[in-house]
Amino acid sequence: MAATAAKNPSVSQQNDAYRLSRILDSDGFTALLFLFIPLLILGALKFYPVVFNLVISFTNYDLSPNFRFVGLRNYQEILTNDVYLKAIRNTLLYVVGTVPIGTFLSLFIATLLNQGIRGRLFFRTAFYLPVVTSVAATALVWRWIMNPQGGLANTALDSLGLPGLGWLTDPNTAMLSLVVITLWGGIGGNMVIFLAGLQGIPSELYEAAEIDGARAWQSFFYITIPMLSPVTLFVVVTYTIAIFRSFGLIFMLTQGGPSLSTNTLVWEVYQTAFGYLRFGLGAAISVVLLLTILLLSIPMRLFQGEDF
Repeated sequence: MAATAAKNPSVSQQNDAYRLSRILDSDGFTALLFLFIPLLILGALKFYPVVFNLVISFTNYDLSPNFRFVGLRNYQEILTNDVYLKAIRNTLLYVVGTVPIGTFLSLFIATLLNQGIRGRLFFRTAFYLPVVTSVAATALVWRWIMNPQGGLANTALDSLGLPGLGWLTDPNTAMLSLVVITLWGGIGGNMVIFLAGLQGIPSELYEAAEIDGARAWQSFFYITIPMLSPVTLFVVVTYTIAIFRSFGLIFMLTQGGPSLSTNTLVWEVYQTAFGYLRFGLGAAISVVLLLTILLLSIPMRLFQGEDF
């Protein structure tokens, strides 16, 4: 057949045309055709900006056409400048103060609301409501609550005979206040995820444990927590990333102050790039932020035995 095709070019052309028609008529080609435009958009809006950001992080790009390659100088400045080092410390403090407490509270509330209590639909809605509330509205309400002059928080303290606090205006309490506000806004979303995980645990396991004489706390620690391990990993990783990327509350409430007490890496990216127009340095800070998230996420997954 091959010899015949070699002697007769028309046969070879017919075979090639047949193979091409088979490819064009295949489901794989049709799927690729429909995916081409979305993949093109994804590449233009996701992959290209990431690569471009990485490239300009090694330059002194500041919107002028005369920018040049500076190597690791931007990264050296980040690791030696006290402002950026404090931003790294504040970011880690923000994450450590929010993620463990928020994860525990979300699991605790989800466990309570997974019981057959009256009004659980109302409480689920109430806890989830902050998640769908805009950041601007949330910031305005909490700014009023934590206003040092006549705010609801200081009014409550005054009624108890306690001195008022500066909350968002005092460097000693600003980060703590930000953590409290973030917890209030994020617990509901994680609660819903934990609820879905709890409802996916077979009830037969609890019934068998009850027959064997296990107490409620034993069932929780030996059944609920192990069965929720993948859900917990998902919540911790996504919650950590969300806190690292948190910007709206800082912008609306503190803008990195007072005295840089709430200055985080995300705020420094914004301030450096769009405030000082040092886009190369701002890009380098965003790369440091990305690497920090990766360095924290990888051990979490390895600890849970997850594959990448």
